[in-house]
Amino acid sequence: MPCLKSYLPVLSIESNRKGVLTADTVKGCYWGMKTYPIGGCYGLCYANKTAKLYGFDFSTSVVRSVIKRERIEKEIKKHPSVWIRTGVMGDPSYNWDNTINICKWLSKFKTPVIVTKHWIALTDKHLISIKNIDAVINTSISPLDTKEEHKHRLEQFKRLKDFGIKSILRIVSAKFGNTENGNRLSYIQNLLFQNDPIIDNPLRIPSTDNRVMCGDILICKYMNLNTSVSIANSNAYIGPCDTCPDQCGVNFKKIFRGGFKMSKKKGDIFESEYGDLTDKQQSLFDDKIEFEYVKSVIGSGYEDAVAKLAIEDKVAYRAARKNMQIHSAIILKINGKFSGFFTFQVNHEAQEFCLLQSAMLLDMKNKEIYSQMVSKIIEQNTYGYPMIMTVSTKHDLENPKVFEAIGFKTYLILSGFHYMVYGTLDQVRMKRLAHATMTNTWTSTKGDWLKMKKEWNEKIEASGEKHNIPNPRLASREGCWQGKNGFSNIVLTKRTIENGKVKTDSKKSLNLNASVLDPVACECILRFFMPTDGKRIYNPFGGGVQFGYIAGSYGYEYIASEIRQNQCDCNNKLCNDLVGNAKWIKSDSLIYDPDGMFDLVFTCPPYYRVEKYLDYDGMPPVGEINHLDSYSDFKNALFTGYKKAIEHLNDNRFFVVMTGDSRDKNGAYHCHEAETEVFLKEVGLSILNKIIYLEAEFTRLAQAKRTLDYRKFPKREQKIIVAFKGDMSTIKDTYPPMGRL
Repeated sequence: MPCLKSYLPVLSIESNRKGVLTADTVKGCYWGMKTYPIGGCYGLCYANKTAKLYGFDFSTSVVRSVIKRERIEKEIKKHPSVWIRTGVMGDPSYNWDNTINICKWLSKFKTPVIVTKHWIALTDKHLISIKNIDAVINTSISPLDTKEEHKHRLEQFKRLKDFGIKSILRIVSAKFGNTENGNRLSYIQNLLFQNDPIIDNPLRIPSTDNRVMCGDILICKYMNLNTSVSIANSNAYIGPCDTCPDQCGVNFKKIFRGGFKMSKKKGDIFESEYGDLTDKQQSLFDDKIEFEYVKSVIGSGYEDAVAKLAIEDKVAYRAARKNMQIHSAIILKINGKFSGFFTFQVNHEAQEFCLLQSAMLLDMKNKEIYSQMVSKIIEQNTYGYPMIMTVSTKHDLENPKVFEAIGFKTYLILSGFHYMVYGTLDQVRMKRLAHATMTNTWTSTKGDWLKMKKEWNEKIEASGEKHNIPNPRLASREGCWQGKNGFSNIVLTKRTIENGKVKTDSKKSLNLNASVLDPVACECILRFFMPTDGKRIYNPFGGGVQFGYIAGSYGYEYIASEIRQNQCDCNNKLCNDLVGNAKWIKSDSLIYDPDGMFDLVFTCPPYYRVEKYLDYDGMPPVGEINHLDSYSDFKNALFTGYKKAIEHLNDNRFFVVMTGDSRDKNGAYHCHEAETEVFLKEVGLSILNKIIYLEAEFTRLAQAKRTLDYRKFPKREQKIIVAFKGDMSTIKDTYPPMGRL
């Protein structure tokens, strides 16, 4: 047997006969060949065959880290493709660091597409890098994989999606025969096809393969004299890359979705076994099932039938109204007779696809047929918009389980209804925030609010751990809402173990004696009051990390003026790894002039004489307004900072301040909230919203036991004052539409 050559560790650029521009960061596949030494994956690894043909050892992975940049860049620039693929002649997962470094460089010229089987899993650090370069990951999977491989690869595919990376499931599919093993593989394949987004990649397999000869796999089309293809779906693409609708998922909004039939069998692909799949797979239905698309129910000839069924169904009764029948629909016909409908609406302004009402005749109800009707609606979404639907847990067809089986995900549960999306959770984040707010009273103790708050706090805590910053959510804050003698010192007890004994410290304070800005309130303000094309945010009284961290996470530029150096240093470290640029500048807001203009001003300034703000030396910095002699001096200084900020706010933009009242030495309010509103009006802004932000009640109840004798009711709310600079009639066109809630 001749000695096989090793690949050179030098990166090269190739373009094959299908037009794929390739830069393989790894040549050869050590893990694939070790796992499947006879022929590689499925015994059919095309890359292994090609390597042998040219005398190369494919069982050894060679990392290609030597780069002749000038020559490669010249080749890349002259190729017409807008993307470049790695993972053709070797799995990039063998060395993710090298793969990501090269893709970062390549991303300057074309979109990197990484095809992998995830033999080695990506780290969280890798995920951040991949998201930053906007790379597309194709996770290769097949019904021919083992159960463990299915589990691992689907987990990685979904992990990438949840992280916000363009993640595609690349299914190596086949048409399976009516054999025991063929039926088992067909069932698994149907489950794989229910993911989204997917690319249908037909299996190349010779007619002499044992699986073809025994009837497990059926050959459908010949590509050339030596290789044949097994095509599961008639609309699967085979041809040159420049005319392929998939483009390896680069055109992410218009990813082609391979056709498939819903399997009759239900179950989890990761059960102890694949279930009892020995029955021969049959056609789903003996009846003739037809689906007809109508652009509008009105004028289609089905108006009366839809209205009658909608009223009978009771849940879908709104479809009987004329103002609802203007929408499009899929009409179900069984054996030529009207048997059901599903209405839907495409909202191009909000860029979303809304599923509305649906019903089937009582004696025709069938979940498989209903699921096919939903799939027909999915086919109408050629725009790549997220598809949203509200379903009831009590409905027999329009319920979460049916939609989950098709690929929808629940993003919110309210009053027995599931709000679901066919797309990513990021695409409906704004709807989740809208449901958490809705009116001008924002209650921070609600279940979904607390879930989102926990998510942000965990991210901030992780950043603090990475950069060795203790208590990162507080980041150098000292003092508390009610002073060192306030309620926060008595509501919690700290217990530690010393020398095997439990030690109790009743002086443990709420939030370590510091007020902490709510990250969900920050996110709501950012998302609601940042214009569609907005880029920059200014905070004249910077303080804590929360708003800047969230703004930076969304990719915005955030500048904050902050008088304490220790606060600036902590916050800047915490936000060092974000996709956006969040920065705190040591400065006095009364005289500091930020560079340029901004699209949003937000601030949550100090409340007079409520907290202490100290720097590295343990003293308040010079100019710290909370230590001014009088409330009048404090107010004037604060409003001077506001004026500076308003001068740097673009026209037709929002100024948002989250503030509250404090009491004087006699217990009377300073009425700071009202004075802030008057000030903003006097400088020419319009007050659009006065939002009440409600905090937890239990701590205030503890305080009430000490204050009610003085007839003082504890304060559990803050005020979010939303003012607008400019022409308020421009708001609807300048800010993103909310869409369907």
